[in-house]
Amino acid sequence: MNKENTTNYTALIPFLIIDIVRLIIENKNMDFFSAVSYLYKTQLYEFLSNEQTKLWHLSSYKLFDLLEREKTTQKFEFPDFV
Repeated sequence: MNKENTTNYTALIPFLIIDIVRLIIENKNMDFFSAVSYLYKTQLYEFLSNEQTKLWHLSSYKLFDLLEREKTTQKFEFPDFV
């Protein structure tokens, strides 16, 4: 990974996380801290924290969809296009 990709990844992740938390709050009627906990206890968050998974390329809406699938099925599945 080159320095530019690392910088882009590092800069983008906090915005994605905030946006996913916002979607959780809106769709699940949770308060902020519950929404953060809901996200942080998932494999999606673990994989999103790893630049090499390339999940950070996806929109926050797609990531929220993956999160909900993981919560429903109790397992995380990478989309075919990552």
